[in-house]
Amino acid sequence: MNNRKFISAIIPIFNEEKTIAKIIKTLLKSDLIDEVVCVNDGSTDQSLTILKNFKNKIKLVNLKKNQGKGFALVEGIKKAKGEIIFFIDADLTTFSHDHIQTLLEPVLKNKFRVVLGYPANPTGKWYRPNIFQNLTGERVYYKKDLIPYLKKMAKTRFGVEIFLNDLFNQKEIKKIPLKHLISLYKYEKRNPKNAFKEYLEEAVEIARAIGRREGLLPMDKQIIDKLAKITDFDEFKKKISKLRSKQIKQFFEKFILKYIKI
Repeated sequence: MNNRKFISAIIPIFNEEKTIAKIIKTLLKSDLIDEVVCVNDGSTDQSLTILKNFKNKIKLVNLKKNQGKGFALVEGIKKAKGEIIFFIDADLTTFSHDHIQTLLEPVLKNKFRVVLGYPANPTGKWYRPNIFQNLTGERVYYKKDLIPYLKKMAKTRFGVEIFLNDLFNQKEIKKIPLKHLISLYKYEKRNPKNAFKEYLEEAVEIARAIGRREGLLPMDKQIIDKLAKITDFDEFKKKISKLRSKQIKQFFEKFILKYIKI
């Protein structure tokens, strides 16, 4: 890992005032991270104020209007100088130097082109539905591998992880359990109404991304489009019960039904 490449950490931030400061401080203390790029994606809480307090210790991109995760990551990549790009979500509560080293090591040792790190319990066991392993926000890439796809990536919103997954052969991707890594659920960050709205928005975007990859029946596409406007949980359950696509139906059941019930 001597004579390593320059590494840029990129954090997309939307209303993460509870956790963002600690994550930035952890990254700044790491001797593996050369710069921290923070993209404020139209936050309406105190996130921007917290980011400004770090002054020139970070690079700050301030988007006045929420543009979605895909767009925020692209703006971060454009600002970053690094040859290696390290994506990190802003809602982690136990993020540590060990997690940074674990994520970066396979790329720094030239063993893989991509690394995905997913939260795991102390034994390293994954404790959520398997689909979330592939939707994790903790990722490492070579910048040169992402540059040709920035225009498309900017339009993906919450489907960005699925978009990124499809760019690489599975043999080029290393998935790593990040022990003791915990993130806040939306209901721990938002009031119930806003938490449901954000869960639903993310789920619909991800379902659309799955549909673009797998193909959708017109009926399923119409149902997914209508789901984005639903505000009632019971109505939501009725709509997804009519989906023909088993993959998307199962995704909605696991992503929304299980976690909203909490």
